[in-house]
Amino acid sequence: MKMIVTIWVILLGTLLSSMAQDLESIQRDLDGSISRLTKQRELIAAEKPALGQAFQTTRSDLVEKRRKIRIARMAKSDRDELLKELEKKQYLYQQDHEYITGQLRDYGLKLEIFLLPSERVLHGAALEALREQGSLPAEMLQSRLAVIETGIDRLEQLMGGYVVKGEAVAPDGELKQGSFALAGPLAWFIADDDTLAGAVVRERGLRSPRVLPGSRGAIKTIVAGGSAELDIDVTGGKALALATLENDKLDIFRKGGFWIWPILGIALFSALCGVVKFIQIIRIFTPQSEWIAGILAAVREGDEQKAASLAQRASHPVAAVMQRCLTYVKAGPDVVEEVLYEQLIGVQNKLQSWLPFIAITAATAPLLGLLGTVSGMIRTFNVITISGTGDAKPLAGGISEALVTTLFGLIVAIPALIIHALLSRRCQGIFQNTEKLGLTFVNGLRNKDHQT
Repeated sequence: MKMIVTIWVILLGTLLSSMAQDLESIQRDLDGSISRLTKQRELIAAEKPALGQAFQTTRSDLVEKRRKIRIARMAKSDRDELLKELEKKQYLYQQDHEYITGQLRDYGLKLEIFLLPSERVLHGAALEALREQGSLPAEMLQSRLAVIETGIDRLEQLMGGYVVKGEAVAPDGELKQGSFALAGPLAWFIADDDTLAGAVVRERGLRSPRVLPGSRGAIKTIVAGGSAELDIDVTGGKALALATLENDKLDIFRKGGFWIWPILGIALFSALCGVVKFIQIIRIFTPQSEWIAGILAAVREGDEQKAASLAQRASHPVAAVMQRCLTYVKAGPDVVEEVLYEQLIGVQNKLQSWLPFIAITAATAPLLGLLGTVSGMIRTFNVITISGTGDAKPLAGGISEALVTTLFGLIVAIPALIIHALLSRRCQGIFQNTEKLGLTFVNGLRNKDHQT
């Protein structure tokens, strides 16, 4: 019995020893297999990108060869039709690209116009890209998009308001350095020397904006970072500019051009003639009928000295006529009458003095106005020849000259005609009174002769 147990123990030990050796061998085989598998996987991972690239290249070549095979199998008419379709698509894409780049360029140019000179310096790189030529389409489009970003950034700044340094033109044309306060489409300016402050007006043709003075304290507060209330012109400065022009009394003379000054010169000359003639007329007083009766009475009495003294007392042209006629009383009434008409010619000439100048002024002023009109229209047509009729503002100078000279020509001519008519009528009345008094004297002499 003991022998059997011993045998079984020996057999079991042998079996366990053999199994332990087998397990160690299996473990070594397993570790080796795992190591080889890991190396194989690393090799596959290293070769995979190259294989993938080769696969994609092969796939692309295969697609291209299939396309070529398909085109080769197509008829010539089908190939021509496909080529035209591709060319059409290319043309449409090119047109779309040119349209988009053109629109972006127009936007950039408009943005550059609205920018202040100092802002153009800040955004100079983006604006300079607008003028680049010969760039690739993609690069050109990218530069245009940079301008859009610049415009959006500036719009964000304007929404909150900001201050920028720059220069502006004063009403007298002097260039001032100062600060701009920008908010939305509006802008205000205050000079560094505090001599100018007001709303900003942008005018075409001016490099720097023009300033309409006003609201100095409020603008100074805003530029300093405070808050204040400012008047806003919803017309974009046009109403304020119009009000400023209406308040500028000398602006209409500047618009009249060269020919306004000759018109004003003859207007002054006409006024001077009218004043001299008016002073001359108001110093003439028509004698009463008793004056002639007194002279006749002195003549009948033979007192020539008294008659001459009475004749000199009248402040009227008839006084000189009567003095001359009294020297011929002894020659008879007929001779006195001839002397009377001789003297009346001189009286008429004297009364008509200065009046022809007023008449010439009344006739010349409209002609000078017409001359200014023709000159202004010629100037307008010259501007049209150069700049066309798209913008009416350059034409305003010539049209203003044409209309203003006509206006002043009529302003001068109409009063001159009225003054000439009134003074002529008054002079005619004085002449008629002179003639009447002279004939009364002659008739009185005839009655004296008949009585004797």
